[in-house]
Amino acid sequence: MSAAAAGFENRDGQSPDMVQFSDPNLRAQVARFTRFVMVGGFATALMYALLLVGVEGLGMTPVPASVVAYGLSAIANYALNRRLTFRSTQRHRVALPRFAAVSGAGLIINTLIMYVGTTMMNGHYLVVQILATAVVLLWNYLGSYLWTFHQPSGR
Repeated sequence: MSAAAAGFENRDGQSPDMVQFSDPNLRAQVARFTRFVMVGGFATALMYALLLVGVEGLGMTPVPASVVAYGLSAIANYALNRRLTFRSTQRHRVALPRFAAVSGAGLIINTLIMYVGTTMMNGHYLVVQILATAVVLLWNYLGSYLWTFHQPSGR
């Protein structure tokens, strides 16, 4: 089915070949969020690897293993998001405590979801971690964009 047949046409009545973001602010937001997801994907893969090592290799229970994995992956997440995602020049003494606060709140959210999902609902720890990851992804992006790496518009 063509784009025109599906009802997707531009203002001239022609079907677009692809979605175009003409608003530069929207385009910048989409690019930034894409970089955030890529960096977050790396940090998440690291967290899952550490979680598996903790649970399967070291015999830890899932909740503490998740806490340790989250904390260690947060270090990589901070460095990569500061440089690649937000291209921030915010001083570490400002951004790092803010990142710690946002990540700390994310850790609490993650831990609560893991606790409820694995302990109270008897869910498999990897399935519950996927849900927790999605919720914390949104929390961390908004916190990072709006506060941690936010720079006044004059800079």
